[in-house]
Amino acid sequence: MSEGPWQNQEMALDVQTAEEKEDTFFHFSPSLLQLIQKHWPSPAKHGTELTQDQVARHVLGQKYPQDITAACSQTPYCLYLYRGVELGGDGDRETASVLLMGYFDQRSGVKHVRLLDTLQPRDATVSAGTAELNCLVETLRRFELPLANLAVFYCGDSGLSQVLVTGLRALNPGLVSLCGLPGLAGQACQVGVSALPESVLELVRDIHHHYSTYPTTNDNLKEIFADVTSLDPLLPLSSQCLFLGRTVQRMADAWPELLQYFESRGNEGDAEQLCARLSDLKVRLSLLFLGQALEPLCAFQELLEWGDSDVAIILQQASSLVHSYAASFLRSPAVDRFLRRQEPTLLANEKDHLLRVDVNTGARVKDFLSEHQAELEDDVVDSFLESSVSFYKATTWSLMKSLPLPNVALKNIHILLRPAGRLEVTSRVVAELGSLLGLCGVPGDMALLTDEFLEYMISEGEKPTADSPTPGPTVEQHWKQVLRTMGKTSILRRLICSLLTLPSGSLQRDKVFARVCSEYGYTVYLIIPIVPIVQDLIDITEPDETGPRPVQTGTRPGKDSTENHIHSLKDHCQTIKGYNVGDLVWGRIGGFSLWPGTVQPWKGRQAAKSIRKVEWFGDGMLSEKNTRGLLPFGSFAQCFCTNSFATLVTYRDAIFQSLQVAASRCGKVFSPGSEKREEHLREMVDWAFGGFKPTGPDGFQPPLQTEGKLRGIANGKQPDQKKAKSINSELHNLSQVSVCLTKLSLNLDSGTFNLRQEDAVVLLEVWFLHCFVHSLCNFLSSKAFCLCCMADDIEIFHPLFEGSLCLKCKDNFTETLYRYDEDGYQSYCTVCCAGLEVILCGNDSCCRSYCLDCLNILVGPGTFDSLKEVDPWICYLCEPHNAHGALKPRLDWSIRVQEFFANNSAFQFEPDRVYPSIPANLRRPINVLSLFDGIGTGYFVLKELGFKVGKYVASEICSESIAVSEINHEGKIIHVDDVRLITKEHILKWGPFDLLIGGSPCNDLSMVNPARKGLFEGTGRLFFEYYRLLHIMKPKEDDRRPFFWFFENVVFMNNHHKVDICRFLECNPVLVDAVKVSPAHRARYFWGNIPGMNRPIIASQTDKVILQDCLERGRVAKFTKVRTITTNPNSLKQGKDVSKLPVSEKGVDDNLWITELEKIFGFPKHYTDVKNMNRQQRQKVLGKSWSVPVIRHLFAPLKDYFACEQLPPVPFAAI
Repeated sequence: MSEGPWQNQEMALDVQTAEEKEDTFFHFSPSLLQLIQKHWPSPAKHGTELTQDQVARHVLGQKYPQDITAACSQTPYCLYLYRGVELGGDGDRETASVLLMGYFDQRSGVKHVRLLDTLQPRDATVSAGTAELNCLVETLRRFELPLANLAVFYCGDSGLSQVLVTGLRALNPGLVSLCGLPGLAGQACQVGVSALPESVLELVRDIHHHYSTYPTTNDNLKEIFADVTSLDPLLPLSSQCLFLGRTVQRMADAWPELLQYFESRGNEGDAEQLCARLSDLKVRLSLLFLGQALEPLCAFQELLEWGDSDVAIILQQASSLVHSYAASFLRSPAVDRFLRRQEPTLLANEKDHLLRVDVNTGARVKDFLSEHQAELEDDVVDSFLESSVSFYKATTWSLMKSLPLPNVALKNIHILLRPAGRLEVTSRVVAELGSLLGLCGVPGDMALLTDEFLEYMISEGEKPTADSPTPGPTVEQHWKQVLRTMGKTSILRRLICSLLTLPSGSLQRDKVFARVCSEYGYTVYLIIPIVPIVQDLIDITEPDETGPRPVQTGTRPGKDSTENHIHSLKDHCQTIKGYNVGDLVWGRIGGFSLWPGTVQPWKGRQAAKSIRKVEWFGDGMLSEKNTRGLLPFGSFAQCFCTNSFATLVTYRDAIFQSLQVAASRCGKVFSPGSEKREEHLREMVDWAFGGFKPTGPDGFQPPLQTEGKLRGIANGKQPDQKKAKSINSELHNLSQVSVCLTKLSLNLDSGTFNLRQEDAVVLLEVWFLHCFVHSLCNFLSSKAFCLCCMADDIEIFHPLFEGSLCLKCKDNFTETLYRYDEDGYQSYCTVCCAGLEVILCGNDSCCRSYCLDCLNILVGPGTFDSLKEVDPWICYLCEPHNAHGALKPRLDWSIRVQEFFANNSAFQFEPDRVYPSIPANLRRPINVLSLFDGIGTGYFVLKELGFKVGKYVASEICSESIAVSEINHEGKIIHVDDVRLITKEHILKWGPFDLLIGGSPCNDLSMVNPARKGLFEGTGRLFFEYYRLLHIMKPKEDDRRPFFWFFENVVFMNNHHKVDICRFLECNPVLVDAVKVSPAHRARYFWGNIPGMNRPIIASQTDKVILQDCLERGRVAKFTKVRTITTNPNSLKQGKDVSKLPVSEKGVDDNLWITELEKIFGFPKHYTDVKNMNRQQRQKVLGKSWSVPVIRHLFAPLKDYFACEQLPPVPFAAI
């Protein structure tokens, strides 16, 4: 940045004076001079006659290379090597390898990227890689840069990088190589696609060849290849990852149009052959899968190519990428084991694989399989699922072996560097990082590193965290302060400095060169004529406090000119868009939407009049922005991004922090409390959209700066330095900090606790006393074995009793805990979810059962027979919590069982409020409000499960549906007006309600409807009526009354509609397909807070899962499953051409009868036989209803909260 117009005078004289004052003269290589002449600004182009050495001196710095040597001899550094960089001008093809240095300046708290030298290996007696390595090592030694401090290395040449990394690691084993990072996604794409049939890749290439060969006016074909100039089949697939991923996705979207286009081309060229391949369902199935499977790789590749995120964040994203692909086909425990051990054999163990139907093939594939089940043979589907698993295995292992560090390290680097990250990482993770970077060579070093991290934790414990309303320091400024308190030999200090050498931004050559330009920008600016420059975003690269500055000679500017400059600065700050220090603004940062920030003062230097230093809320990073790229914070409604708010946690934090600052300045008060953060955030966003009333945007303007303060800022002075110094001294005085030693690890050297084992000993005595069948001699505590099968390979806690569950029993427990028989009691044992002979609890509204084996083994021999004589017997979860042998009910079982079934998938939202289960004697009847009620499926299922229904209020406008529910339920359902007419007064009058259910019409949301209007038009808007009433009915924070809800809609909707629904309901949906419990496909999304919604749905013995079970006598099913049944009569027809009837009677094909449709949905025969309705009317009301087994599956967990019908008293029940 310029320091005044007077600095353009006598420029050549300044340069010569600077040269004369150098004690030593460094001879630049010709290749380095050529490189600078080509890639960095040259004053000679503007009429100033400077020699090449003088230009290089000003580009590299007056103290080059001594300043680089001095810095990197004391701190870790990063080495960039770019091969094949052109040196000459037009027509000159001479190239060289460019060597750059990156390091963290601990004095200024700034990351520097410096140009070091060029390499031109001339040794022809060895290979190119060896010659490059020898030349590189020789250059480092010539500059006296210790190889022991080389922490990070990057080379853009994938062909030679392996040789270079191997050679450098021989000299420094702790070196971190980033060479494989740019090609990580491409390599994974290549090996993954290679594991699939060749048909998809060949189809893409052939269609592109047709597009390139034959002229076309087809817009769909042009759109598919719009951004692809050419496709070279000779190039490896790894270099065309983005092309393949985006092309496959576009082809999947435009499949019908492509098929129609090639049919219209007739016999022209290969059109007929392509038409036949497009008609192949197997090819389309593979293409649909590949489109969604490549999406994460494409997103990661775009982040590398077009984003400008820190490498620490990119490494964290790479870690998440591996986890995502591993979780697509592995069970959760196997994913953790693989990420921890990194062994390819773990991927091949089929016992750890998900069931084939649970493999993540994508929603579109599942819908396609459902629609074309009749056309696709079972072996075709099995082969497809097998190839999908092969794709995931190959991709996962390719990603894992390409990572520069183990997964656990990549995940925690960015977290550790953040100022508040100390609260999220453990000392064990820090010790592992130190070991991986080669900093813990002696056995005691890891313990020392752990102690240093604990000391850092204690010293930082009283400082405000990132959740503070006031934005904290940047990562670099934070560690600048912290590193000052650490000794020079500190292992933690060296670890942090090594991590801070990771590049800040893209690794692409041009972008790294641009950072080098900004590094020297202020020096070069002094030796070239000033021209107007408009910059949008400039990285903060404040000069080192002790670094070289250009020498000025001649007449110095007088006091008047300085005063004039100060006044002009003040006038400028108050006239251009009002962006004073402290102003809240919006600005655009790379790769994101408009982001809120605050204008910060300049420290140590001046800025151009149109440049502001902005600190961004959320991450605390700093940028220099031109005022043309800023908008006032008052333009909240225009700048706020709903998509970022729904998907980016950092953006939500930024909005929260910026609105807190604005509210504080305006004196606006909202409801306090950290547990109400989401409610608080919603109130503040509503306030902002309402125009920041009552003060308006003027209310959050900062106080005006005084002239004295402006003068101080202009001169680079920092006020209150003495005060700041005293505060730092107090914070750094660790002798004044006290800590409770009992809260620290009992063994700081190993970081482990010596847990007491008295309870385990007592438990073992009980086991031996009662002569258990299974020997427990090797177990030290009740948590060391599965409570159900005694296996020692435990997976998770048992939610009801003290103990654990293995993976097999966990899956069984998840599937059967909420399964109930027709009598209303659990089908299986509460403890083990198995058992052939069970005893039932006699407490009213308790539906639990206990099996013979669990009682006789865990409680004591003969317990089952003795309890038969007890009438009524009150189970262990209903009576006060006492231990019964080894069966010990958890004190918090009512909360644990909800955590066991928590839905934590997809977007991250605030966790649902957990309602503890209600004791059986305190449960009361359930009150329900059903919107879009249809034929009363909700009430039917509640009564089928045995619930006592206090009040069931239903909103429905279809007269046929109302008649069906009225007749079948004897008028016990209270029907009310259209949902749009229900007000808050109605809710208060009819309520309070315990359960809100509903599913708005899907006509305008389903992608099957070509005339759909979307979420915000037509019937789609009825969703917001549901949301409105849900917002009215939700209890306040201090109301402990359990309140549950769910919302249902079709799966086949546009993704942005699904995202909008998730954003409004603040939770993720679970997909439940009725095909698992009935003969018909019916995949639906369910949003809600009912416990266990995401548990697997398993058919019971009474469910009819094949079509034959639902048919009347003498009729034969031609299909096992049928398509999704809708209001359209054609939905009953099956087959590829939708022409086959599903039933045969006496050799004649026939359609499904209405009584059979009722059985398929789970209703009794003749349920819809009311009001003289014809067949079409009855199918219409059924086609809009829910599947009874699915709703039973969702409602079953509510039996832990609400009263159920009393069963006839019996002394005991043995099943």
